[in-house]
Amino acid sequence: MAAELDVSLLTAPRPVGLSQSPTSDGFSERQWKILMAFMNTVIPAIQFQNLLTEPASLSVVALSEDEYSRTVSQLAVTALPHVSPEVLEAYLAERPADSEAFAEVLRAVLSQVPQAKRKQLQLLLSILSTCAGSLILTGYKSPITQLPAADRIKILHRWRTSSLWAVRSLFKTMTTLGKLVFMRTSATFDRVTGFPSVPPSWKATPSYPYEFLQFQPPTSPSRKGGVVEIDTDVAIVGSGCGAGVCAWRLAKSAGPSVRVLVLEKGHHFDASCFPMSQKYALSNLYEAGGVIESDDGSMTVTAGSCFGGGGTVNWSAGLQTQDFVRSEWAKERNLPFFESPEFQASLDMVCESMGVLADNLKPNHGNHTLLDGAAKLGYRAKIVPQNCGNTEHHDGHCTLGCWHGEKKGPVNGWFPEAAKNGVKFAEGMTVDRVLFEQVRGKKVAKGVTGMWTAKGSSEKIRVVVKAKKVIVSGGSLWSPIVLMNSGLKNPHIGKNLYLHPTNFVAAVFDEEVKPWEGGSLTSVVGSFENLDGKGHGVKLEAMSMMPSFCMPFLPWASGPEYKLLASKYRHMNVFIAICRDRDTGHVYRDPEAGVPRIAYSPSDFDRAHNLAGMVSLAKILRAQGAREIHPCVPGFPPFIRSIINRTHSDDAVDAANADADKAAAATSTAHETADDDTESDDAAFAAWLRAFEEFGNKPPVTPFASAHQMGSCRMSARERDGVVDPRGRVWGTQGLYVADASVFPSASGVNPMVTVMAVADWIARGVCEDLAADAAAGPSSRL
Repeated sequence: MAAELDVSLLTAPRPVGLSQSPTSDGFSERQWKILMAFMNTVIPAIQFQNLLTEPASLSVVALSEDEYSRTVSQLAVTALPHVSPEVLEAYLAERPADSEAFAEVLRAVLSQVPQAKRKQLQLLLSILSTCAGSLILTGYKSPITQLPAADRIKILHRWRTSSLWAVRSLFKTMTTLGKLVFMRTSATFDRVTGFPSVPPSWKATPSYPYEFLQFQPPTSPSRKGGVVEIDTDVAIVGSGCGAGVCAWRLAKSAGPSVRVLVLEKGHHFDASCFPMSQKYALSNLYEAGGVIESDDGSMTVTAGSCFGGGGTVNWSAGLQTQDFVRSEWAKERNLPFFESPEFQASLDMVCESMGVLADNLKPNHGNHTLLDGAAKLGYRAKIVPQNCGNTEHHDGHCTLGCWHGEKKGPVNGWFPEAAKNGVKFAEGMTVDRVLFEQVRGKKVAKGVTGMWTAKGSSEKIRVVVKAKKVIVSGGSLWSPIVLMNSGLKNPHIGKNLYLHPTNFVAAVFDEEVKPWEGGSLTSVVGSFENLDGKGHGVKLEAMSMMPSFCMPFLPWASGPEYKLLASKYRHMNVFIAICRDRDTGHVYRDPEAGVPRIAYSPSDFDRAHNLAGMVSLAKILRAQGAREIHPCVPGFPPFIRSIINRTHSDDAVDAANADADKAAAATSTAHETADDDTESDDAAFAAWLRAFEEFGNKPPVTPFASAHQMGSCRMSARERDGVVDPRGRVWGTQGLYVADASVFPSASGVNPMVTVMAVADWIARGVCEDLAADAAAGPSSRL
């Protein structure tokens, strides 16, 4: 039973540490030194150094007195007003080597990397620690630890421009690791930018007092054969948006006589823990610490992994499935339900139940920029409704957990009523597989089994849950893994994975925008959602401006350049071009760790749509007066409206842009003419756009990300075409269902929460009907 907590006594969120203690994970001291040398290159210390009298430090970017003074002055322009020079200098001097927190979080991130990929990294670091290996991979005879900062930067850019995909991936890996961990652990970033890690209006909010099943330790005499066995009627695997609606529907429609148990591999954190710190939130709330990479390194995938799943950490977008997608699913996939009144009723029901609101929302600066800029350019844009109980929910920290308790996902919306009607819950329960009995030649689901871990413990206990029906609702990454582990051989399991690949564009404005304020995603531009005439294209949206989410995607040209760009956060918004992908990848089981692995690379077809979205975002930002427009494409320079207050602390940017001469020329022209007249400025911007379109967004260097995973157990009208039938029943089995985004016939094209919930409601209604039919037929019906 959850311990009682008087939240009224709290003055700040309850602290939460790492979900598990990080270890070295086999990294030797020599390997770690090489890795940290790269981290210190990505995020270097920048210091004044009298080069005539002081020896140059290899791991420090040394500036002359004049250069250093200009850099501090530039920081002061966009930093928090009245911040002291000492704070600015501390920000410039900060580096990973001096931070225990950086090392702790870096080890935690690496511990989540699949073992095979971690071994590859360890091998690479070992090779780089030798003179021969260094010469082959860097062009220098000496290891990176013995090279000055300028040479280290050159190595990273040689990797970025390599003809070999694997080498270009090294650039992305090293720079992304450095930026991500820095943003999660920096001791100075908040002080420079004014970012409040806790909202100024924070107050403790009571949460529903969930009770979670606890299982006795192995020494208990009640254990039989080292396994705990429990019984229920319906076992639901997962606790995300699909699971939430299934539990609610079963409790509401099947009645209290039907026992329902929700099994979640993550853990529950109540509202008093939110917003969780950036340092620890990703480890506790997201799958694999929030940094799942596709096998080829082209995609970064983010998925919720806590009680409530994606519904706990998403950005509240309450968009219904669009008509053209519903038509595709109904007509091309032969699934008429999606154009039926029943599906519309489920869509309307979930929106009404969650209090999905569009009226009276007040977009923050980023979302207003999209709406106003789209209007100026004649693009189609609208407000995005929020699932926040008919409140405005003016909170940008919500992706770190909703401290208001207003976001009506599973935890605050669906599970409380389910719990009141008898639904039970278990956290820390990783289900391995579904248990079957062979009955008259058919696989009949009889329950599930998995390993349970108590919160705060590392001890694992094997648990068997006997059930009449099993609903797998683990999301598009884990649901196919559970089915694979269960011995099912359907070739479609894990295939047909859609990811809504996303690119990023950042903008810096003259005015302070305080990007952490307001709802994260309250607007969308839809003019480019059908670029091929078949429903494939991009939507343009604002993104969460929590630093650890947006800042790692900013382009890296050098450590000093990145620090200067990051210091403009107070004046910055980041936007996304999110593609409804036509082409797919697949999910498979890691042979060593058993976790999901992703094989997916954005196709040329889909990347072209992403690029069109980025170009359109740049036009919107230009129309809205952005001073700087930064496509998040390493190697391509930004468009800067004015050269005022712009300095370079070293020659790294010239090296970074050497392969983009046309773009650099266009940008240079823009700088030279920006202050002359509007006509010449427009011409410079047009030239810059043409150069950008030519430069492109090729992976793996260009960051692509996904927060929406769909289709890996797709629904089909015929067994040979998919994994589940039109009621969510797994083909070739009885009593087994899937109810999450993995059953989508193709990409939803919108943030999938409402679609998931409506489909889950339909599937859960079918489960209720099947339970009633079984009860009417008597005990022999399943034999």
